Amino acid sequence: MGFHDDCLVLDGHTDVPTRLWEAPADLGAPQKDRHVDLPRLRQGGVDGVVFALYIPPVLSPERGWEHALALHTATERALEPLAGKMEIVTTAEDLRRAAWRGVVSVLIGLENGRPLTVPGTLDDCVKLGVRYVTLTHNGTHEWCDSATDAPAHGGLSAEGERIVRELNKRAIIPDVSHVSDDAVLHALDVSKSPVIASHSSARALCDHPRNLPDALIREIGRRGGVVMANSYTAFVDPAAAKADRERGPLVRPMLQESEEAYMADPGKHWEERARLFVDHPLPEVPLDRFVDHLVHMIDLAGEEHVGVGTDFDGIPDTLKGFEDPSHFPDLTAALLARGVDKAGVRLILGENFLRVLERAEAV
Repeated sequence: MGFHDDCLVLDGHTDVPTRLWEAPADLGAPQKDRHVDLPRLRQGGVDGVVFALYIPPVLSPERGWEHALALHTATERALEPLAGKMEIVTTAEDLRRAAWRGVVSVLIGLENGRPLTVPGTLDDCVKLGVRYVTLTHNGTHEWCDSATDAPAHGGLSAEGERIVRELNKRAIIPDVSHVSDDAVLHALDVSKSPVIASHSSARALCDHPRNLPDALIREIGRRGGVVMANSYTAFVDPAAAKADRERGPLVRPMLQESEEAYMADPGKHWEERARLFVDHPLPEVPLDRFVDHLVHMIDLAGEEHVGVGTDFDGIPDTLKGFEDPSHFPDLTAALLARGVDKAGVRLILGENFLRVLERAEAV
């Protein structure tokens, strides 16, 4: 058994549930039009993967929660025939036991906490097995400011503070990817358990509001949390980020047009969106550029506070040499080649996230 195979490997963020809701698929077989499936997870030695229930910012809290339930149902249906091979787990210990049995674990995340103002949804998160909540997405909502929208609360509103405390009570990790810099600090001050950034890279290396500045990377680490680097090329490489900004005006009108019918015909929207991004690709970015972000984060926060959240099946452009989960052994080799010791690689590949999950359970 090689070193990578001996590591517990966990991908902290994917958008598989949205893909399954848009177009159901057999995850037990290779899927050419997607990033994540069981064969490639096993090929990459992946023991656990977070499936995020993504709620579009335009949906009202009530409609958003209905959508989250639909995504969870789509996930359960896809995993049902894979029992004993790929299963939902809810605790760090369950994930470790599943790994020993050769089962790929699925952890559930909620991406965009806007519906948590709806009575009963916080308790329903527990019933669904939600392990972290990304506080918002690309839009500022009633209680949390977004990194990519105008602020309204100076971080979190009073209701947002209450929701973070309620997440702590339910052993659910607050996730500060997508939130404004002020909201990151606000969540850190309110939360009794460590927080994560499930899919955010380093702003110092690629100046994008979705990435975290050095000071926040340090602070998340100082308070026991984990920053998990995002593999989207536009968040990793400045040239790709520039190209992404330039293609925005080209694709946005067509995306908005297809969004109008998205909820009624998601499969058609998915196909149109995929075609748009194929027609307007970003420049090629190598895996080593992604490793730059991980090494930078290690230098800032220490290897105990860095992880990986690929954003697979939620990103239109992937890294050269890290196109899907089968390439996780290549990431391990690249980290070792850059001087990260084996103990540090183990932490980054999965142990750091599980430590925070265990801490949330204890709190």
